[in-house]
Amino acid sequence: MLLSQHCNYVAPEAIKDFYMGLVRYITKEIRENGMVRLPHLGDFALTKQKSKIGWAGKYQTILPSKYVLKFYPSVSWRKYFTEFSEKAGPDGGLDPREKILKKKI
Repeated sequence: MLLSQHCNYVAPEAIKDFYMGLVRYITKEIRENGMVRLPHLGDFALTKQKSKIGWAGKYQTILPSKYVLKFYPSVSWRKYFTEFSEKAGPDGGLDPREKILKKKI
């Protein structure tokens, strides 16, 4: 548990309760308002996609519009990832998540 390590090895049950509380809060706000703002992180919003042409088997058809949950990161997050991608050398242009995924275990 990475979060547990960052929190000085808090009990896994406490971390689970925190995550579940966050999920409950986000779900409640999305149902009531259609969006939720998390300070310093960003916004979750329920947005409606347009109808589009797609394939249903071997036939082309119009797929109906649907609602999707989107996350819009705050400016500070976008700034961090932009600065990271502009670095020179082996770290430049790599998303930090890519470094973790390519790491040999």
